[in-house]
Amino acid sequence: MTFFKLAFRSLFRQKRRTIVSLAVVTLGAVSLLLALGHSQYIAWGLRESIIHSETGHLQVFQAGYFDREEKTVLEFGLRDYEQIRKDLNLLPDVSLVLARIDFMGLLSNGDKSVACLAQGLEPDREMRLRGLFRMSGTMFNPFLASRKDPYVIALGRKLAESMSARNGDYLTLMTTTASGALNALDLRVIGTFPGASPEYEERAVMIPLPAAQELLRTAKVKNLVVALTGTEKTDAQFEAVAALGREKGYPIALKKWHERTAYYRQVRQFYDQITGFLTAVLILIVFFATSNTIMTAVTERTREIGTFFSLGTTRFQILRTLLIEGALIGTIGGALGSAVAHGASKLINSLAIILPPAPGTTDGYPLMIRSESPTHLAVFVAFLLIASLSAFLPAWRATRMKIVDALGHI
Repeated sequence: MTFFKLAFRSLFRQKRRTIVSLAVVTLGAVSLLLALGHSQYIAWGLRESIIHSETGHLQVFQAGYFDREEKTVLEFGLRDYEQIRKDLNLLPDVSLVLARIDFMGLLSNGDKSVACLAQGLEPDREMRLRGLFRMSGTMFNPFLASRKDPYVIALGRKLAESMSARNGDYLTLMTTTASGALNALDLRVIGTFPGASPEYEERAVMIPLPAAQELLRTAKVKNLVVALTGTEKTDAQFEAVAALGREKGYPIALKKWHERTAYYRQVRQFYDQITGFLTAVLILIVFFATSNTIMTAVTERTREIGTFFSLGTTRFQILRTLLIEGALIGTIGGALGSAVAHGASKLINSLAIILPPAPGTTDGYPLMIRSESPTHLAVFVAFLLIASLSAFLPAWRATRMKIVDALGHI
């Protein structure tokens, strides 16, 4: 305790220099925590939005789906999907199971034909899937209002513009069936929907699953999308579904959500690289700021250190005192940085700032910061260790001084 008090008093003997060092450490911690918090929000938001709009947490396919290339639509589609869905719904932590079909088609208004990416889906379940993540499911309201008429279609916004399609117009969707023949359906336009990118909006269409199966003349679906009560339960439920398949003898193949989205991995890698570079820069700034403070303190207190040596203070005790000074700078600066960053994140989140759309997207996204305790603790410990380490070299040099030279230092 005596050495701690001595280190504390020595540290604040030169208040201006110490305050500057603490300011550098605090600002470094704040900048790093805000950058990490925004990066974590981007990763979390992108992950959950992809899960609750595209992939679900798990996807169930027919066994062999990934081993061979389909020669016809749904050649390796999932059979008996209703029975499989019934059994999946009995598993704990499974909140929703929905079926989908994806296929290529040709959409025509009589004057113009456009190649499109069509999806057959279950609107009521799709709306519930988005509701699990507080996402807007209003894009499926027109489908639910048209339950008596399954022959309806929704278009991507840009596709609807290019075809001059309005609600109530009839369009013809043509594709090849599961047996390789041509088939077509006349479908009534009931609305448009936004897409993740302009390219998607120019080609995407949605129709009810029964209409898609009729158009393709099949009772199969491409896959089942399984939504869980929490993303952290993905691995455990993957094993549970696999065990269910073996027990029931279902010929199925499973995929986790992150195995079906390369875009998420690319974005996550991009932000990890940015935050990694920023972390390295801030660590160097804190390291040299703390090292400079201790080095200056050692130089100014050379005769004082010599006096301690002459009174019997050991080199280890001097080293420990100076290291404590560095640790105090890291502790105080890290704690202040964590507190300021927490307050700043709340303020930024309350302002509801919308950033411009990222390249390849159509809508802006909110500037939000996730303030997570593990991240704050990790940054605090990191800055404490960095400040202590930066104090080691000047402290070690102080212990190597000769008593006579130290006492005679001017």
